[in-house]
This record gives sequence, structure tokens and C-alpha cells, in this order.
Amino acid sequence: MDRLTRSQTNLLQLLSNALFQKQIRIDNCDWKEVYREANVHKVFPIVFSISQQYIKDEELLKTAKKLFRHSIAKTCELNFAHIELNRLLKENNIGFVLIKGLTTSLYYPNPELRISGDVDFFVKKEDFEKAQALLKNQHFHYYKESEKDVAYEKNQIRYEMHRGVRGTPKNQSGEAIFQKYFSDLVEDSVGCLFENQEIQVPSTFHHGLILLFHSIAHLTGQGIGLRQLCDWAVFEAAIPSEEFIALFEKPLKECGIWRFACLMSLCANKYLGAPYRTWQGEAEPALLENIMTDIMNAGNFGEKDSDRLRQVKYIADTGDETVKRGSVIAQAKKTIEKKATIEHKTKAAVLAEYAKKLLSGERKPDTAKTLETAAERKAIYSEFHLFETEK
Repeated sequence: MDRLTRSQTNLLQLLSNALFQKQIRIDNCDWKEVYREANVHKVFPIVFSISQQYIKDEELLKTAKKLFRHSIAKTCELNFAHIELNRLLKENNIGFVLIKGLTTSLYYPNPELRISGDVDFFVKKEDFEKAQALLKNQHFHYYKESEKDVAYEKNQIRYEMHRGVRGTPKNQSGEAIFQKYFSDLVEDSVGCLFENQEIQVPSTFHHGLILLFHSIAHLTGQGIGLRQLCDWAVFEAAIPSEEFIALFEKPLKECGIWRFACLMSLCANKYLGAPYRTWQGEAEPALLENIMTDIMNAGNFGEKDSDRLRQVKYIADTGDETVKRGSVIAQAKKTIEKKATIEHKTKAAVLAEYAKKLLSGERKPDTAKTLETAAERKAIYSEFHLFETEK
């Protein structure tokens, strides 16, 4: 695996200052490259808020400020969408809880700086059809459906209505985990004041579980994103050590993800300046470096490495794993849809361009490289011992 570049190290230093007030020293900084890294990892607003005082290049500063304002405006738009959806579901007596994006940002020092992509919410099984009918009536447009959620769009915002928790195994073990630990997700949710409005958010316990399983869901696909590591770091640091152990140690060991949680925290401690707790234990520095390098090489949703879609089938096995071989097709569709939106093209046009590049040899898949990288990633992920239960 490639080691961290100077720009990546500087990026992590800036995040440690923003999230945990760590004293930093930035050496020989290429600010354009740092901002490129921050943007592809979807942490640009956090990084810019700390670094703008150091920028001497007026043109770069002007461009960065424009991107910063756009990001904040988008976040405000999504926050309003969360509040309005919360109101709509509550007024119609639907059992629900907001999850991920907005609820995660509440743990950050400056919530408005945490970028969110869409609106995620969980709905009770018995209210699911009622919620679907309500959204249709309110002109939310059906987008797509998967085993654990149904996606809608309205005013160019994506809404994902969940009936399951991504990242739990796709087998009887996963169903047992859901029934034991998530069946009371809505009942245990709490009201939280945000922008002078009360929104429904998960309990501390459920929020922590969702963060971990969400990261696992992306692990063998695009890989864990830096933003996901930041999410876990600020959440875990906000909970006193004894309370964390009381809440999480036994359940996480029963689920087989305690080691995964510990390694995530150790990475956050080493690279983001998050506080160390004795329950985290220890890990070989080389393993932590490999995990962090894999995170930095991926980008948000694998944005830095398009070959990760091809690696999925070589990393994931059928059975207990969270990612099946069919997910390669699903991820390819997602990439095409995203590119079509950004470039204002039809999905057919984007697919035709990709096929043309393949046939011409301009974009020739390197199977040997794919296999090599997949093997390296699989070796790292095997160290998590996912779903190997402990007493």
C-alpha cells in the first residue's frame, strides 16, 4: 500500500486541530493539493475554516471561499429538509427516527461544517407502507429500492427511507443482530432541539451502532471514508470512557465488531488527535498505517479510485459478508448516475463514453493491478475479524 503523502499528512493535522484542538505544525504545504484532498474526502469546510488564515495566494483564497460558501449553503438546505421531513412524519403519526447525516453532525464542534449527502431516516415496519403513501402524496419521487431502504427525490434532494441497517450481515446472524439491537430503534429515540425545532434522533447507543455498521457496509466496497472515521472519532470522544464501556463493550463483542471499533478509535487517536482510552487496547503501528492509507487512497465513496468497483468481487465472499458480488453492478450504476448528474448528460451517454474508452484501449482495466490491490485490502480487512463473536 502507498504511504501517506505530505498533503494527506497536513490534511489530517488540520482535522486534528479543528476536531480536537490539537497543536499543529504545517510544513511545506501545497494548499491547492491539500484542498483537493479535502474536497474529495468531503471534509473541505472543516479544513478551510482552520486553514484560511494561512493562505497567501489571493486567487486560491477567492476560489476556496466560493466553494466554502456553496458547501455551507448546501448543508443549510439539507438541514431544512431534515426539519421539514421530521415535521411531516410527526404530524402524520409515523414512527420514525432521523439517522446518519444531521444526527452525526451534532457531535461536531461546528455542526454546519460537516458535509451531508442526503436525508436518511428509519421507519418502523408497521408504518412503512403508510410512510411511502405519504411521500408519494407529498410529491416525493420514487428513485430506487434496495433490500434495506427505498430512495426518493424532491427538489434535487435524495431521501433514503430505511427499514434495515446497512452493514449488518446478509444472513440469519444479521437478522438476529437487528432484532436484538435495533428493534427498539424508534422507541428509544429522543427529541433533540435543532434550529429551535425538535427533531427525533437515535439514542446514544443506537447512533454508535449505526456509525459502525455504516462504515462496515462500505468497507469491502469503496472502503471506509475519512469522513466516516471523523464521524466515529467525534462521537466516541464525546462519551466518557466508563459510559462507553458500559454501553458498548458487551453488545459489540456479541456482534463481533468490538475489535473493529477499537481499531477505528486507535486510528482516530493516531491520525486525528482523538483522545486515547485504555479500552482501545493496542495495535501494531503498521496495521494502523495500512488502515489509514487505505482510507486516504479511497476518497469519499471510493471517489479517488474507480477500480475499487472491480475489486469488490475479489474482496467479498458470499455468505456472512456484507457485500455481495451483485453490488459491483449496483455501484457501477451509482457511479454512472453521479457522473451524468455532474456533467448534465444522460446515463446512456455516460455509459457509451465509458464503453468507447474501453474498446479503444484508452481505459483498459489492469486485472493484475486490480487483483494485487484487492489482495492487499483483503489482508487489512481480515485484521478486523468482523462478526467473530467474543464473550
